[in-house]
Amino acid sequence: MMQTKTKVNMFCFPPAGSGAVIYYPWKRHVAEWINIIPVEYPGHGAKVKQELINEPEVLAKVMLQDLSDSANQPFILFGHSVGAALLWRVVELLSPEQLSNLKLIVVSSRPEYEFIRDMPEKHALTQQDILGELKKYNNFPQEILNHQDTLNFFLKIIRNDFHLSDRMLHDHIAKKNIPLLAVYGVDDPDIPDIDCMNGWKNHSEKWLGAYALEGDHFYFRNEKSMHKMLGIISDAVSEIVEEAYG
Repeated sequence: MMQTKTKVNMFCFPPAGSGAVIYYPWKRHVAEWINIIPVEYPGHGAKVKQELINEPEVLAKVMLQDLSDSANQPFILFGHSVGAALLWRVVELLSPEQLSNLKLIVVSSRPEYEFIRDMPEKHALTQQDILGELKKYNNFPQEILNHQDTLNFFLKIIRNDFHLSDRMLHDHIAKKNIPLLAVYGVDDPDIPDIDCMNGWKNHSEKWLGAYALEGDHFYFRNEKSMHKMLGIISDAVSEIVEEAYG
């Protein structure tokens, strides 16, 4: 694993139905010069009392405010699933100075747009269909099913996040001069092959490749895959930062 003397912030955008807490374990395993900063969407986790937002442009502005104070030094944007779509909306709002500090974009478990444009929208699904969608990702706590109030609360959040995702299915991203790499789990039900992730090369002048890791949609629950993913990111950004700052 490469090292650098330059500190780098890594903003992590959560998937649908999840909060910033999903990224907390990474802090113990990432290179010491990378500062993991999990972002929290309104209505989720620590911000659960705030209103949910399903408008991408509105949420992107909120996220930009949250990260602005820490974007005055080299940083990475990492997004998993719906978070991987939202981060591009944030990129469009960055100032020239902030863009110069953005050293790497990491898209995780989100197929490139050409592979999902015809995907059926999920926010209007019935409760049973939504539960079916969640179960296929092997990340749905069984205990939630046993408590109707908790289930209703969770379904409100996940339906909001599905709506957010649906509204970004047809986004068009101009090619950026920012290093970009993609990671995913080989058993992800939404990603039948690596072509779905290699398609992201069309959105960067500095494509660094797609990486298949052991696991499903939430491959980073596999500790071996989490370590490998964090190593891929640290090696990539270390080289980028060393070239820029020496």
